Amino acid sequence: MRRGAEFPAVEGGHGCRLSLMPVVRLSMDGAEARLPHGLSSLVVAVALEKGGIGRRMLQGRVWPDLEPEAAAKRLRQLLWRVRTATAGRLLDVSMEQVRLADHVEVDLYDAERFARRAMEHGSAPPAEHAVLGRELLADWQDGTVLDAQERWNRLRLMALERLAEESLRAGAVLDAIEFAGMATMVDEFDEIPRRIMVSAYSLRGDHAGARRVYDAYRRLLRTELGLEPSPEFKELLSRNGDMSLKPAAPAI
Repeated sequence: MRRGAEFPAVEGGHGCRLSLMPVVRLSMDGAEARLPHGLSSLVVAVALEKGGIGRRMLQGRVWPDLEPEAAAKRLRQLLWRVRTATAGRLLDVSMEQVRLADHVEVDLYDAERFARRAMEHGSAPPAEHAVLGRELLADWQDGTVLDAQERWNRLRLMALERLAEESLRAGAVLDAIEFAGMATMVDEFDEIPRRIMVSAYSLRGDHAGARRVYDAYRRLLRTELGLEPSPEFKELLSRNGDMSLKPAAPAI
């Protein structure tokens, strides 16, 4: 037992996997272990800090409105409940810090590695593509989670754009459109995926499809933000075969 340990994780805990995408799920030896919302909130706060989190900081995040002594008592109670519910296999708790046990697998950590690898190499195995389309902790609204969601969305957006760009460069038009489309689901206002889609449609000779992408994006910007696509985007559409750049005629 480490110095200062309160209750370290039980050894031999292989088969313990925590999912945060899109919702919280804990699997132990292939069976789902259900955690009430209060326990899930505590586990999420710990999981979002890969190296562990100090107990005082954890108390402040989970119970910001409680006095320190009351929050410390509540934390002790919930840590014991988590330990009981998971047979001591999920958390490693000392007098100063709480962290996930070393053997716990976390889908977010895997997804971040996939995204960084895709950014570095411009490619990813098909099995990893779907991971980049997953939301982190859907419907969670507290500040710490929102920050984590923003970081994950930024990372996966950059990975999807890199995959789309490399697919386009290789002439894999359908892959480029698919990756760019996934990127628009992450950030509907980002122009880069729309440019890639326009280039991909134009490469396959579908100039009408390219124009539809541009017009849809233009309407979105005008309606939601009162803005126009960049001059570079207009020039790209022009170079790819549509010289008019006039709004499409309304349907009758």
